[in-house]
Amino acid sequence: AHMLYCMLGEPWGIAGLSLSLGGLNLYATDLLVLLLAAAWLLGGLRAGRLPARPRDPIVIAMTLYLLYGLFSLARSWPLHGRAALPDFRMQFLYALLFPLCLWAFARPETRRVLLGSVIGAAALISLLGFANAIAGRPVGMTTSSLTYRYLSGLQALAAFFGLSLIAGYVWSRARPAWSLLLGALCLAAVLLAQARSVWLGGALALLVALGGATAATRRRLLRHLPLVGAVGLIALAAVFALNLGLTEDLATRAASLAEVSTDLTTIWRLYVWGEAWNDLRASPLLGLGLGREFAYFDAFEGAWRTDRQLHNSHLELAYYTGWIGALLLVAFQLLVLLRTLRAARRAGGTPGEGRLLALAACQVCLAGVSFTNVISASLVATHYIWVLSAMSLLEARAAEGRDSGA
Repeated sequence: AHMLYCMLGEPWGIAGLSLSLGGLNLYATDLLVLLLAAAWLLGGLRAGRLPARPRDPIVIAMTLYLLYGLFSLARSWPLHGRAALPDFRMQFLYALLFPLCLWAFARPETRRVLLGSVIGAAALISLLGFANAIAGRPVGMTTSSLTYRYLSGLQALAAFFGLSLIAGYVWSRARPAWSLLLGALCLAAVLLAQARSVWLGGALALLVALGGATAATRRRLLRHLPLVGAVGLIALAAVFALNLGLTEDLATRAASLAEVSTDLTTIWRLYVWGEAWNDLRASPLLGLGLGREFAYFDAFEGAWRTDRQLHNSHLELAYYTGWIGALLLVAFQLLVLLRTLRAARRAGGTPGEGRLLALAACQVCLAGVSFTNVISASLVATHYIWVLSAMSLLEARAAEGRDSGA
């Protein structure tokens, strides 16, 4: 429900609605964290036991990341005052969703419910994209290629999640015909969004999933290649049937991938990243502090600007908390990905392999998008990494034969 609310409301701004309590604005993700934390606390009190000392390397990495967040907040408060709180919330407080989701989704039944909900949300988002295209209702401004998009980039990311989970959780197990049509629907939604970061992240995710699969799984995929091609053709046919101009827009957008040196979006982002990099030299290890306002001189307007985001989640974290904070996050992400791929290898030839490869693909695509987008600065998507990481670790533990609630 939280994902659906955020994804459907994101293009029109309603996903950022908040509840004000005593001057504190509570957003949907804040309420999600509070509800899960309250449920965890009540469950612990009823059971009469305290949390065990972390032994899993991934949980230890997350603990270090959270502790460093508290240190960074204490360091930033004298520098920027209350302005440090919103950044702390986005970068560190929401990371509590990782341990909370480890507790909430320890049972396989609850994980299946969540994954089914994500697939359902992806299907609804995809249908919304078709409705926008049929009505000629673009989302946001035109792209740097002067084409119209009918879903936002974050909605395209959700559609990719749905596509991956359909392939790994549904098709790899039972192969129902409806899953092909639903996969084609999600693939068409990714195309409608014209989000190049999702296209590139998805391609990289496919390569990683293929590399992490066993030889038998790769041979099985080759046998099903005609069906995979059919899904792509159905998606393209659906887009083509909507309107010819949209097909031309897709061709233009795809061609822009080869025009990096002249693409306005790429040029602007490289410039902004360079400005942030120069600022970061003043304190590379610890950063400039949570709450520090990113400002740069806009040569086109001849004025200083403070209303731009860095469009790079890892560089943004480094800007606030230094390379120590960024490296802790990268280490956590790599540990989760490697654990997922290793468990997929051990589960070779079983349905668990497909599930784990699907989750690994989602991780890679999300990481790729976060290098060129505002995942960590988005109230809509900042929780993706933590929920996805928790699900991946739980599925990896199950594949390794360990207690899923460990």
